[in-house]
Amino acid sequence: MKKMLLSILLIIIILFVIDKCTVINLSPKLLFNQNKYKKFPELNDGLQCDKFSIERATQTSNAGIQYFPKKNFFLINNLNPIKIDSIGNKVFELDIEKQHTFNFLEIINCFVVGIDSIYDFSDDKSTSKPFNEVLNKDKSIKSEKWTQIFEQLYQSSDIVLYGWRTEFNSAQCVYFHAEGKWTKLYLFDNLGSIYIFSEGSKTKCKIKGKEIPHKWYETHYLKDVKKAKYSNEYRYTDSYITPYNIDVSFFPDQKLKYQSIGEIKTLAFSKEAYTTEGYLNPGIPSAFYGTGYYELTTDNATLSFRTIAYKNNGLAESIQTDTYLFSLPEAFANKSEVCFLSYDYSTNFHENNKKGVYVIKKHQQ
Repeated sequence: MKKMLLSILLIIIILFVIDKCTVINLSPKLLFNQNKYKKFPELNDGLQCDKFSIERATQTSNAGIQYFPKKNFFLINNLNPIKIDSIGNKVFELDIEKQHTFNFLEIINCFVVGIDSIYDFSDDKSTSKPFNEVLNKDKSIKSEKWTQIFEQLYQSSDIVLYGWRTEFNSAQCVYFHAEGKWTKLYLFDNLGSIYIFSEGSKTKCKIKGKEIPHKWYETHYLKDVKKAKYSNEYRYTDSYITPYNIDVSFFPDQKLKYQSIGEIKTLAFSKEAYTTEGYLNPGIPSAFYGTGYYELTTDNATLSFRTIAYKNNGLAESIQTDTYLFSLPEAFANKSEVCFLSYDYSTNFHENNKKGVYVIKKHQQ
């Protein structure tokens, strides 16, 4: 009896060492479903099932996804901003690297700002519009006069944007839109009680201690309800936001209601490689990298796929899938059935070049 117990204990130790120190897979899920999982297609552009398909929009991780209810479209804030309409079609993509004469500065709301012109992605056909008037580029306007110009333009404009980046190190800008024309007003450091400043990811304006709100289009982030993550580029979670969001000013979308439209279920993970990070590590794996097998379920339909995932080596460590299913707030769910799969693989090791945002489009009847 004692020998039997020792034998069992020895087998358990051997299996534990194999599982934690090698890429040999002992998972029952993999062993019993190996043939099934081999048939899963790799995450890619054009995958589809009977009710929906997925189309790859970007090839980078953590691209921000925003929704603009007034014009009913989505903006993917990638290296190149992309406009997606309410049924999931790509309307417009601005290849910033190829726009050498545009001189890109920043993206504010749904406006892509250059040194001499601006794109409004809410337009049906977005084109670069030059600034009709540029003020104070020569620093000639004094504080009192600057304030008067600001107030006059602010009152008459339907869009007012505060720009943090300009071609000058010591300057910011205010952009005014009125009656189809754009005006650019520079602000330099020498105007005393007038400030355009950065507060976290937001750019704000204060004049004589009073904060002046921007004028722009209403916009909202999407959310993966199951994982409590939002579609901003930092992938904020509710647990991260809550301590800073007492007055809801830090992240206003947290007050909105979101309803789950499905889930990405992890079925299994197959180890294929490992790293051995850590001080004086004798060669014990610190993390395993391999293939994750998934089921994407939404609209009562399921799409199976596989892609790279990883898992830290330890007791009760979970598989890091870096996959999210983002959907609209409940208040706008009746305006679009589009949702997004974002694959934000967070390391360059053992990657498969499949990371990015994928648009989930319902098949049209």
